[in-house]
Amino acid sequence: MSQNPQKPRKRVSAAQREKIRRRRRRRLALTIVCLLIVLVVIVWAIRALTHQFSNSGTDAGNGSAQQVSSVITQTEKKKKTVYEPASVSLIAVGDNLIHNTLLKDASNGDGTYDFIPFYEEIKPYVEAADIAFINQESPLGTGEPSGYPSFNTPQACGEALIDTGFDVICHANNHAMDSGSDAVYDTLDFWDSHADDDVIRIGIARDAKDRAEIRYVERNGMKIGFLAYTYGLNGYSLPDNNPDLVSLIDKDTIAKEMAAVKKKCDAVVVVMHWGEEYQDVENEEQEELAEFLTENGATLIIGGHPHVCQPCDWVESENGNRAFCIYSTGNFISAQDKSATMVEAMLQVTLTRKTDGTVVVENPGVMPLVCYFNSGWRGYRVIPMDDYTESLSNSHALSGRVDMSVSHLHSIAENAFGNYLIEKTIPTTYDTAYAKAHGEVAVDSDSADENEEST
Repeated sequence: MSQNPQKPRKRVSAAQREKIRRRRRRRLALTIVCLLIVLVVIVWAIRALTHQFSNSGTDAGNGSAQQVSSVITQTEKKKKTVYEPASVSLIAVGDNLIHNTLLKDASNGDGTYDFIPFYEEIKPYVEAADIAFINQESPLGTGEPSGYPSFNTPQACGEALIDTGFDVICHANNHAMDSGSDAVYDTLDFWDSHADDDVIRIGIARDAKDRAEIRYVERNGMKIGFLAYTYGLNGYSLPDNNPDLVSLIDKDTIAKEMAAVKKKCDAVVVVMHWGEEYQDVENEEQEELAEFLTENGATLIIGGHPHVCQPCDWVESENGNRAFCIYSTGNFISAQDKSATMVEAMLQVTLTRKTDGTVVVENPGVMPLVCYFNSGWRGYRVIPMDDYTESLSNSHALSGRVDMSVSHLHSIAENAFGNYLIEKTIPTTYDTAYAKAHGEVAVDSDSADENEEST
C-alpha cells in the first residue's frame, strides 16, 4: 500500500511574521489596559463603600472608627514621645548608729539632746545634693534612749538629720525592731509629722496600704523612687497584725514593688541591708541579689550593714539592664572600735534622663569620710577624709588601740573603692529653684562646672 505523500509546509514570509508580532503586541496592550480599568473600578468601589460605612451614622460603625482612631493616635504619640533631658545629683551615706557614748555626748543634761554638732562639717556636702540618703540604723522611739545592743534613739536625732539636709531616711535594717513595734510606730509618727519638710521614710510601713504607696523624691522635673529591704531583724519577729511593719528581702515582693515604682517614677533606687559584718568584700548572695535587682530595673543600688566599706561597680544583667551598685557604704557615725569602721563612704552620682526617657547613672564617685571622736569619747563628728590630719589621728579615741594614721585610713578607702575614689567635692545642685525655696545651698554654674570636672 502506498503512503500519502506529506504536504510541504507553507513558508511564511518575514513581512507576515512581523505582522503577526504586531497583532500580538496590540492584544497584550489591550489586555493590560483592561486590567488597569478593572483595578481602578475595584479600588473606587472599595473607597466608596468605606466612605459610606464611615458616614452611615450607626453606633457600631462610629464606635469601631473611634477605636481605630484612638489606637492610631496612641501609637503615634508613643512613637513621638520625647522626654525633657534633666539631671539630679544624689549622695548616699551609711549607718547612723547612735551608741551609748554618742547619746552621752549629745545629751544636754536635762533630758533633751542635740545631735546637730555631729554633722556640721559634713552638712555643706549633704545640703548641696538634690537628693541625700541615709540609713538610720535605730528606731526613733519615744521611750528611754538606749544604745547597743537594743537601740532606741531620741527623735532629736531625726531633727538633726533634717537640719543637715537629708531627704530619704531608711529604717529597713536589722535594728529596726530593737525596741519593739511601738518604737517603730513612734518612728513612723515622727517622719510623717515632717512631711512638710519633704523628707520621705522608706523600709517601714503602718500597714499593707501604706507600704503600697509609692515613695519618691521629685527634683528638676524627675521622679526618683525608693525601696528598701533588710535581711533580718536580729531575731525579732514582725507583729502578726502587721507583717509589713519592716520590709524584709523577698524576691517576689521586691519584683512586684519595683514594677509598681517604675510605672510612676523615672528611676528606681533600691537600698539593701545585706552582707556579712566587718567583711570588706561582698559575698555571692549580694552579687546575685544585685543582678536580680538590675534585671528588674534598678538604676542605683545602695548597700549597707557590714559596718565597713565594700566595693562599688557596674552590674549588668542577662537582659541587658545596667545599674551602679555600692555593696556597702559602711558606717556614717558610730562608736565602734576598728579602723575600718571609722572609714565611711559618701557615694556621689548624677542621675540623668535622656530624651528617650531612660535614666542612667553618670559620674559615680566615692568621697571617703572619717568618724572622729576624741580621747574622752566625746566630740563626735563626721568629716571628709581630706580634712583628717595627723593631729586628729593622734587625738582620736582609738589611737593607740588600732592604727588610725592618715595613711592607713586612706589605704582602707583605696582598697575598697579604687578608681572611684574622689577628693572632697561639693555635689552639683541641679534643682536650684528647689534649693533656694528651701534655704539650701545652691551651687553657681561656675562651681558646677568645676565639680563636674573633678568627678
